[in-house]
Amino acid sequence: MTTLNRDEAENAIQEVLLERWDPLGIRSEPGPHTEYTSFAHEVCGLLLRGGSDVQVERYLRHVELDVLHRSELIGHDQTGVVRSLRSIEGQN
Repeated sequence: MTTLNRDEAENAIQEVLLERWDPLGIRSEPGPHTEYTSFAHEVCGLLLRGGSDVQVERYLRHVELDVLHRSELIGHDQTGVVRSLRSIEGQN
């Protein structure tokens, strides 16, 4: 995936999830944000296993709908989020 170690990669993924995805709308709230830590771990695993963009997007949709129960998010474009996650793969 990347030359970042797993912890660095997961932290970078968590940052992308907060800044670009944020289905809970918490990015502007003060304090540390750990709400997306477990999701970053799963996304990192998908990327390390060579998961496709479609698999990553399906996972994020599953989290939105089945875990966070945010059905109002159905149909929003995740292309930018996936592209940002993919950019982590190339970081040195």
